[in-house]
Amino acid sequence: MNGWRIWLQDQPAHTMTAMSKTDGDLFALVTAALVLLDDRAGTPLDDWGDLRSVVLAPTVTAELFVDGDERTVDVLRLVWIPGLGD
Repeated sequence: MNGWRIWLQDQPAHTMTAMSKTDGDLFALVTAALVLLDDRAGTPLDDWGDLRSVVLAPTVTAELFVDGDERTVDVLRLVWIPGLGD
């Protein structure tokens, strides 16, 4: 991840585990979206310093806290709506 570290809290980690067991394609998509939240993606993460809501996939949103000084992204909450669009 070219310098950035992603930290998954308990609830997002449990959600990712449930997603991996239920929908492998969605899990891969969300994982890829998280990995791209770094300075290679062209997003202004260095300017962030507060809570942000980010859409990771059509049925998955996340609340993130980005610390540009520490180069970390904390995933505080992950909302996944299974079955939407089936």
